[in-house]
Amino acid sequence: MKMKNEKEEYVFRVFQSIAEGYDSANRRISLGAHLRWKKSAVKSMMASLPKGAALLDIGCGTGDMLRIFSELCPAAALTGLDFSPNMLKAAEANLRDVPNLTLQQGNALDLPFPDASFDGVSISFALRNTADYLRALQEAFRVLKAGGMLLVIDSFVPESPVVRPFYDLYFAGIMPLLGGGVKKRKEYRWLTKSTKEFISVSELQALVRRAGFENAGTREFLFGACSYVLGKKRDEKKDDS
Repeated sequence: MKMKNEKEEYVFRVFQSIAEGYDSANRRISLGAHLRWKKSAVKSMMASLPKGAALLDIGCGTGDMLRIFSELCPAAALTGLDFSPNMLKAAEANLRDVPNLTLQQGNALDLPFPDASFDGVSISFALRNTADYLRALQEAFRVLKAGGMLLVIDSFVPESPVVRPFYDLYFAGIMPLLGGGVKKRKEYRWLTKSTKEFISVSELQALVRRAGFENAGTREFLFGACSYVLGKKRDEKKDDS
């Protein structure tokens, strides 16, 4: 798949490299909390969606969000998209028992789906790794049906001056070694760098609105080191009735 710019090329190489062992690294980095955060976010998104919803996870990685979707909404039709073949290979191995699942390679900035294809779209710890945050959100808006829900969950730098020194110590010094060991620490330093260069939660909320969504809620975890933002694609027909 052709990369559009240097950031995409670099991120592609990073995730191709760390696909093997990525799940266990995430468990170490978050001390096992990342799955609880994701499940809480998905429950909030699913509250207003039908049982047989069509759901898309952009940047699906090794498939843990799709697993959560399947557990919380067994009748859903699931689609996972990632630009890394190695990540998709890991997802395929992890999700062999998940029904109604399609995995596809593709770019978040140019989704290979028709307009209004999905009831729900999630972007989990992936938006900050795209080359154009607004474009990715606009593409999510395009493929959502009217009334559909967007979920963005990602890493952020905590704003609290009390928490920030401990965060910096952990994510700059400890996390790369904990996640990648000696061989892959450079790749995991990128994850720290991408978080520090990412926008704030309030800026993300503004971008979600700019992409066309109504803000439908937000929540932070671990003093703001992780947060999710929900957006709803307004159903104009219902509003006009």
